[in-house]
This record gives sequence, C-alpha cells and structure tokens, in this order.
Amino acid sequence: MVAGDPSASIAYTSCSGTGGMYLSGLTHRDRLFDVASRWLADDPRPDDGRIVTEIFAFERAVTAPSVRRLVGDLCRSVWPEELYLERFISKDQVREAIAAAAAHPSARVAELIDWYRQLPEEFFPRTPVQMSLVTRRTGRLAALVRRKRMRRIADKVSRLVAARLTGEVATVARTLASSRPRHRGAEEMPGNDRAAPPAGVIGAAERLVADRIRSGRLVLEPEPQRVDDVIGVKLIGREEELARMEAKLDELEYTWAFHREVRDGPYVGTHILVDLELPPVEDIFATMDGIDWRFAHGRGLDPSALESTFRDYVATGSRTFQVELILTTFEDLVESEFGRCIHEQRILDQRSVASEFDRLATNASWLIEYMLRLAISPTVTIHELPIKLWGRYIRDTVAHAIDLLDGDKPSEWLVPDEHLEDLLSL
Repeated sequence: MVAGDPSASIAYTSCSGTGGMYLSGLTHRDRLFDVASRWLADDPRPDDGRIVTEIFAFERAVTAPSVRRLVGDLCRSVWPEELYLERFISKDQVREAIAAAAAHPSARVAELIDWYRQLPEEFFPRTPVQMSLVTRRTGRLAALVRRKRMRRIADKVSRLVAARLTGEVATVARTLASSRPRHRGAEEMPGNDRAAPPAGVIGAAERLVADRIRSGRLVLEPEPQRVDDVIGVKLIGREEELARMEAKLDELEYTWAFHREVRDGPYVGTHILVDLELPPVEDIFATMDGIDWRFAHGRGLDPSALESTFRDYVATGSRTFQVELILTTFEDLVESEFGRCIHEQRILDQRSVASEFDRLATNASWLIEYMLRLAISPTVTIHELPIKLWGRYIRDTVAHAIDLLDGDKPSEWLVPDEHLEDLLSL
C-alpha cells in the first residue's frame, strides 16, 4: 500500500448535464456517472437502461474475489487459521450471529444483548441486507463484508445531489432578493439581509437553476458526488490486532490507501478508504468460466449473450475500485448494532433531511431512485424519463413509474374479465 500512489488515481470523464452519482466501488463508475448526469438533464439514450442494468449485474462478479482476498490476507496476518464465510440477507440474522459470538461479554455488551433479547422489535427487525460474516475456527467474529442495497445507494446519492442543487437555488434566490427594490426604511430593519427570500423568489430561482441544467450551463463535478462505501469491510479485533492488520496493508502489493479517519464519539472506529487493484483479466474470466447466466433473465438481459458481454465489460472497466475499510473492536461493533449509535436510526435521521429538500432536489432524489430500481427490474429500455428535474410531482407518481418497471400496469382494484361486460352495462 502506498498512500496517494498516482497509479491508483481515478480518471474522470467529461460529462454534460448537471452531474450524477460517482460510486467509487464500481469499475464502470465513469459510465454510470455519465448516464446519471444526462438523465438529470433529461437526456436519456436508447441503451442507457441496458448499461445501468449490466453494471449492477456484473460488478459483484468482477470485484467480489478481490474483496475476499483482502479480507483473507488481513485476517490471516493476525489469525493464521481457517476462516468461514456465511452470507446473510436479513439484519436479524446478522444480529443473532453477533449476539452468539459474545462468549465473554463486558457488562455493557451483556446489557445491550439482553435488551435485544427482551425487545427484538425495538431493533428494526426484518431489515434487508447484503452482508457476509467471516468467523474464526473458535467462532469469534473476524470481519463483516457489506454491499449497499439499491435503496441505500439512492439515499446517499440523492442527499449529495440535493445538497448541491439546494445550495444553488438558495444562492440564486439571495441574488434575486437582493436585486429587488426595497420599501423605504427596509434598510433599517434589523436582520433584513438575513431574512429568507419570499416564496415567489424561491420559485423564480428554481426556474433559473432548471434552465441552467437544461442548457448544460450547470455542471456538477464527480468529486462532490462520490459515494465511497458501496462496498464496506469491517474488521473486528482487539486494539493490538487491529494495529497489526492496518500495518499489513503496507505489505499488500494490490492495495493503496487514500484516506484514514479515526472516529471517536457515538460510533468509534478507524475508517480507511482503500483502492484495490483487480487481478489480470484472464483470471477474472477463469473465475466466471461455466457460470449459468440465466439468473440475469429476470433483469431483461439475454442470457445467451452475457458471456461475451461480460468479457467486454471486464476488459473496458477500470483496473481499480474502492472499498471502505473499518477497524473496530467487538464492543464498538455491538454498540453500532444494538446501542446508542444503532445503524438503522442513523438511516432514519438521514432520510428525515429529505423533507427539507426543495423541488429540484426532491426530483433529483426520485430520478436517482428510479434509475437504480430500473437496474434490478426486467425493464432495460425506456423511451422517456417519467420525472424531469424541473417538474412538479407527488410521491404517488414516482411510485407508479417504479411499479411499471416490473412490466405490468399495476392495478389496486381488480374485476374478473367475465364480469366486465355486466359492469359496463350499468
């Protein structure tokens, strides 16, 4: 690992439009950013749906072996023994595994797990996840590996884009308000310059910003829209063990560390952004040799063509991708899952911010959500985006557009066909 190694730097494409999402955990992050940028400017292209679908169909196959290699190398640097990996799709399963691993709990850990046992409905049960747990031969937890679900990616990207657009609208609104004629004596009103612009000025500012987006004069660069924790690895151990694993990063020739942050407060842990270099292309092809591609049929892709498509995808992608590595003790892990900094509560707190978004920011949030839902739906072709950044919608409109991605027109009230004629004769 070489901090700031230039060979691991990320090359950004030049994109027109307002700017979209930059997911550093993907090898085709530039292509996704380009599509999102054009969609926010209402400029979709015929193959955009296929591109987005392929990205989320292929990425795990490309990057997962490198993530497993990283986890294995770091864990075995401290515990040279066999490791066991188990996949989970529910947070309930994860919490049960964490509770079961508390062999000799501290007083605080015992208190939290006892609370969990008594009141499981207080702990956001049935929350879906895509997570793997790595355990040692003794049954102790060694690591957790998590990929963000589509909804969580949409949440985070939406907040980043919305924050920029909200700030842009506020800046334009202040400029418009300051240019309006003032009534006599207004200058003497205390705090007058700090007063919020009138609703009419906000509306005019939104229209001006929307016009800049449509014309391509407002462009968001990739860097502020980065999401660096699409793939997260959490290593669990004692302080001295975590220090040894962090030191091991310096010896791995396929890693570069870019940013290290020690967080101390409600949630404690050392966060390191790590770039991983992929193995040779032929090694990736060998890993996927003989795979049954029929799993992708439900996403609207042709299984018979996916082997050749996958080869082209791997060959044209970036050679690096980013992982968020977190070093934490078992006690701090329990605190994040059962205690004062429980993860789901942080999600709720973050989503509550969305209620403060202005119209453009809210539409951006919904458009990103629509794109990511399309990626896991049977639909791969769309002719028109159902949401424009400058439009006026209610949540029902967005939900209906997302439902249509499954291929059938949703209906809440159904009547058997044989009775339709009787109804129409009334």
